Amino acid sequence: MTGYRFLCLLITLVSCLAPVTVWAKITIQTQTAVEITLTGFDGLEDLALFQGKIAKDHPQKFDTPYRGLALLGFAGGQSYPLIIGEAPFVLKITDPGKPPSFIGSGENDFLYRSLSGVAAVSNGKYPFADLLLRAKGLLESTYTIKTMAQLAAKKKELAGFVTSNYQSLRHSDMVRRLMAQSFMMHEYVDYRVAGEPATTIQARYRQEVLAGVAGWLKALSPHIPGHLVVNSCVSFYYERSMVSIASQIMGRFPAEAICPGETDATLRLPEGLRVTDARGKQQGTLADLKGKKNIALVSDDCPVSMVAAVVKARELARQKTANPLIVAPLQRLSRKHLAMAKMIRDEKILFIDDEKWFRGKPATLTRLPAFIE
Repeated sequence: MTGYRFLCLLITLVSCLAPVTVWAKITIQTQTAVEITLTGFDGLEDLALFQGKIAKDHPQKFDTPYRGLALLGFAGGQSYPLIIGEAPFVLKITDPGKPPSFIGSGENDFLYRSLSGVAAVSNGKYPFADLLLRAKGLLESTYTIKTMAQLAAKKKELAGFVTSNYQSLRHSDMVRRLMAQSFMMHEYVDYRVAGEPATTIQARYRQEVLAGVAGWLKALSPHIPGHLVVNSCVSFYYERSMVSIASQIMGRFPAEAICPGETDATLRLPEGLRVTDARGKQQGTLADLKGKKNIALVSDDCPVSMVAAVVKARELARQKTANPLIVAPLQRLSRKHLAMAKMIRDEKILFIDDEKWFRGKPATLTRLPAFIE
C-alpha cells in the first residue's frame, strides 16, 4: 500500500468514525517474538490499523478509533478475527499457530467459543458478534446450491442480508466474503437444459455472472462507489486466472471498470528505464527496444488495470510480428505483477523494473486502466 493510499484510508477511517470520541485501547502481550498486522475494513476496502514487531514479554499498547472486526495477521500467513469495541482489553498471543486469548473482552471470548463449536449464548449482549455468526451461517448455507431456482433465491438472500445490515457489516470482511460467495455459487449449479446444446452452458453461466454484478451494484450503490464494486468482482475472477469473464464484466460495466484519477495525455516514460522479462532477466532499457512500444500502466490496487493489461498482451501475442506489451507498475515490481505472464501464451510481456519513474506519482492519482504508445 502506498503512503498516499494509507493516508487516504486513515482520513476515511477517522471521518467515518468521527462520532467516536474515545479511542479503543488494546494491550498486546506475546509469549514469543512476533511480527503482526491488524487490518480493519470499510465496505470493500482494507484499513491498515497496525503493523510491527512485538518482542517477547514486552507488551505493546495500541490505540485506535476503529470499531468492528479486524484480522490479526502473522508473518507466517496465519490470521484470526478480532472484535474491537469500546472497552479496553488485553490481546494475548502464545504462538502464531494458536488462536489468541483475551482479558477483558467477553465479546471476543464469546465469538471464539462459538467458532470452536462450544455452545455459547449471548442473549443479545453481543449483537455484533451475533451478526457475524449469522453471516457465517449464511455463507455455509450456500454450499448445497444446485439448481437455478436455488441460486436465484440465495443470491437475493445474500444481497438482502448485506443491505439490511450494512452499517454494522461495513466494518468487517463479511461484505466482500458474502459477495464473493455469491459468485462462487454460480459454479455449483448445473446449467444444462434438456434438448439444448452444450455450448449454451457457458453462455448461461456468464449471463448469470453479469446479472450478479448488476445486482451488487444496485444493492451497494447507496453505500459504496460503483468502481469499488466492479473492481472487487473483477478481482474475484482475475485472481483465479479467469481473465475472459473478468474482461466481460469490464465490457458490460465500462463506466465503473476504472480506478479514478487524473489522465495525463502527455505522460511519457524516460527511455533509460530498465526492462526485464517475467523471469527477472534484464532486457536492457526502453531505448534498446526497437519498433512500436505498447506500455500499460498497472497498479496492484486496481484489478481492472491488471485485466486490461493481460487482455492487451494476449492481443499482441496473437500478432506474431508485434512487440511484447511492456507493463509499467505504479509500485515496486512484485510477484503479483510478474504473475501476469502466466496468463499469456508465449509470455509476450515485459516489465519495467525501475522505481525512479513512479516516485512522486502515487497510483491513486492516476486514472486506470491506461496505455501509452
